[in-house]
Amino acid sequence: MAKPLLRSLVPDRLAEVVAACGAEPYRARQLATWLYGYDALDWDELRNLPRALRASLAEGWDLQGLQPVERQVGGDGTRKFLFRLRDGQTVESVIIPMESHATFCLSTQVGCAMACRFCATARGGLVRNLEAGEILEQVAHLRRDLRADPVPGHGDRQFNAVFMGMGEPLDNWDALPDTLSTMLAPDGLGMSKRRVQVSTSGPGEGLRRLLELAPGTGLTLSLGGTTDEERKRLMPVPGRTGLAEVLELGRLYARQSGRRTTIAWVLIAGSTDGADQARRLAKLAAGGLFKVNLIPLNPLDDDRQAPPAPDVVLAFQGILDAAGIDTTVRLSGGRDIAAACGQLRRRREAGGSAPGKQDGGRPD
Repeated sequence: MAKPLLRSLVPDRLAEVVAACGAEPYRARQLATWLYGYDALDWDELRNLPRALRASLAEGWDLQGLQPVERQVGGDGTRKFLFRLRDGQTVESVIIPMESHATFCLSTQVGCAMACRFCATARGGLVRNLEAGEILEQVAHLRRDLRADPVPGHGDRQFNAVFMGMGEPLDNWDALPDTLSTMLAPDGLGMSKRRVQVSTSGPGEGLRRLLELAPGTGLTLSLGGTTDEERKRLMPVPGRTGLAEVLELGRLYARQSGRRTTIAWVLIAGSTDGADQARRLAKLAAGGLFKVNLIPLNPLDDDRQAPPAPDVVLAFQGILDAAGIDTTVRLSGGRDIAAACGQLRRRREAGGSAPGKQDGGRPD
């Protein structure tokens, strides 16, 4: 049976672990620095901790639960990673280089139960939730990658974290609270709430819990339609929270946090890119509490769905702009390396690999 991952503990609990090993209390701060300042993945890296303490910690805890399996680099600089977990399952993470920082796209589940028609992850269903330590270790691997292979003008410290990888984060309440706590804790990753974004398809109970847990973090709602009927066609989960309730919770979140809620809208040719849909979306987003992020579909290998032509995307955006809705279009970073959610894992399981520059793992 695998030992528990040390990163699954919130930083405040490291003092208990150190005390149980018979070490001085200040060793807990040193341990936290190695975990979240230096992203340590091997006990031998903790050089200022006594060898006896390291040995005692290693008897009860694992420091690493993810093994890099594949690393892809796209022509636009996007980096995608496939990690193998201790039970043999695999998950993905992505580094998206931005102008002044990097964005880390993190997974919260192996697979997903949400059944969204446009998502590769959903096609395999939900396997299991990730532990908090497995989510946080993705950050460690991505930061180590940036140190080993820097992006010009970027460090490894200034990054945003978005829960937009594999899985529905608001369906993983075993791990999400401790993950967010460690991300925001001064003796954890010490991140600002403004640098953390939770993306969700909108389970109502999960949204209400997030309002209590982490007001002020960013929230993105993936709608999939402007009516419940449209949403059911693209996101056919029985018992899904109704659109009106999801939007009202999004407004409440914006009022409480002081930050506008983002509506993510996937643009699929002939399905979600019509002018009438743009006008209906503009009405739903009216009132100043929402902004809209348009996402042209990153098509799956065996998919007959496709993204709209660029002029259709611009026309859709133009309707929203004319209605006074703050609208952006997400560039499809990493399309040449299967960087959309679940694609690399799906290809790997099918015995293939994404095109692009490969190196089999993280450089160290």
